[in-house]
Amino acid sequence: MSIQIKSLTYQIGKKVILSDINLTIAPGEFHVLMGKNGAGKSTLFHLLCSDLKPNSGEIYFDEKPIQSIPNKALAKQRAVLTQNPEINFPLSCIDIVQLGRYPHETSDSENLEIAHASLKIVDLLDKKTQNYNTLSGGEKQRAHFARVLAQIWEAPPRYLLLDEPISSLDLPNQIKVLELCKHLTNKNYGVFMILHDLNLASRYSDKITFLSEGKIHASGSPNEVINEETIFEVFNIETDVITNNNVNMILPKLDKIGVSV
Repeated sequence: MSIQIKSLTYQIGKKVILSDINLTIAPGEFHVLMGKNGAGKSTLFHLLCSDLKPNSGEIYFDEKPIQSIPNKALAKQRAVLTQNPEINFPLSCIDIVQLGRYPHETSDSENLEIAHASLKIVDLLDKKTQNYNTLSGGEKQRAHFARVLAQIWEAPPRYLLLDEPISSLDLPNQIKVLELCKHLTNKNYGVFMILHDLNLASRYSDKITFLSEGKIHASGSPNEVINEETIFEVFNIETDVITNNNVNMILPKLDKIGVSV
């Protein structure tokens, strides 16, 4: 079972946002999507989540067009975490996590047990009865990560689609979320994540896809695509790439970054 994007194009009026996108998200793979602001990352993410429909091309889930799969059946197989999800109701932290269990026909007691376990994984069990809207930004992000964990709790292959899930987190919790994602892929879950930190992507991902001006510029393992030439072509930044323990790490050439005030 995999998610396949074939010849995908999306445009608004005459403006082409994405063009001829071909991509596979596989179980057991930590796949990171990167690129400059405006490259089309969020649009591709929303197409994957079925929030948008492509002008041409198709997205397949387990070899079936994703638009043909009922929402509830799809929700049992893949969970989505968007940027800054808004919750305006007075729900507790554990209420938020249990939202991830709604697609499943499991008992209330089992759902509660899974929700507790998910909160424990993200170190929020002590906040379980707290009003969600009183949590800090980072705690809210961790609560929603616990929610999507609860949603895909059943045996793999299942998928996590994550749009910048560490943007509000401090460094220890960024590392914890990425370690958890790596652990999940080792268990044959598939993880697809939009990320901006090149060094974290190089350290944790199995595959990186760079978008540039609505097209795939490069896609491959971190050691294949993390290099000075590709980074300059995608981000227009000169860098030095050094290898440490077989991981390519990026150092910007600060003297080459022009800043006008």
